[in-house]
Amino acid sequence: MHNINMSFSRILIPVDFTINTEVAVKKAIELCEGPGMTIHLLHVPDLIPTSAFGYYRYLAKYSLNNDTEVSAEVKYRLEEWLDYIKKTRTGILASYSVTYSSSVEKAIIEKAKSIAADLVIIGKNCQHSLLPFLNTVISGRIARRTGTSVLTVKPGALSNQVRTVVVPVGPMFPANKLAIINSLGNKFRIHIRLLILVQKGDDPDSLQTALLNVCRVLKNRSFNNISYDVLKVGNKGWDIFHYCQRVDADLLIVQGSEDRIGWMNKDISDQLPVNSKTQVLAVSQTNYSII
Repeated sequence: MHNINMSFSRILIPVDFTINTEVAVKKAIELCEGPGMTIHLLHVPDLIPTSAFGYYRYLAKYSLNNDTEVSAEVKYRLEEWLDYIKKTRTGILASYSVTYSSSVEKAIIEKAKSIAADLVIIGKNCQHSLLPFLNTVISGRIARRTGTSVLTVKPGALSNQVRTVVVPVGPMFPANKLAIINSLGNKFRIHIRLLILVQKGDDPDSLQTALLNVCRVLKNRSFNNISYDVLKVGNKGWDIFHYCQRVDADLLIVQGSEDRIGWMNKDISDQLPVNSKTQVLAVSQTNYSII
């Protein structure tokens, strides 16, 4: 049996000073727990060089990789958020850093690794469902490259409490999904909806065994509000997306290809409208057989 205890004690939040920052910070305050609770804010300035001079100035800033040239306004706004976090919930340490990078996603990955983050929370108030290449921050990709869970939230989830949690189940079930469920169960009264995904060529016995093992572990952890549905999938991502809409999910926990939609590999979180209350939590791809 693998350890299925988890706490989010070190949370990283990329901030852009929009509604994204507000929703991500409030979710972090809600989820942060355990010893040494820390929320770290990361700001990556939006640098778009418009001239040769600007381009070389950008290179100089990037090579410094510090906040020596950060404007007073940016520092003031970051300090404001630190004060908000500390005043809203005592016991949480708060810090920030400013990183110049040609890639926001790369900066997030490097910072998550350097602080050994337990969770990255990304707020999104945009929807690139038609042109996914415009989205330069992919939650599932960050989770795969860091081994850290990544929560994506839209403004519609700002004041919404987690109640209905959708968890796709396959023949091999990742123990880190169970760890997250266990952590959520300590904070919220959740209804766990296990979604058994049946694809062509799957062994029904393996799926049934996986389901029974997951249910057994959850019952042993005193989770009693559990239900399950069997879903024959063609396009896994689309089928999961429509299921979440149908059951009015508050949270979807995904791993691997479960968060990808269509032949263009759109991210589920980008398909969700800005006012969606559904949060998407991508976990790393390490699989374990639950016995």
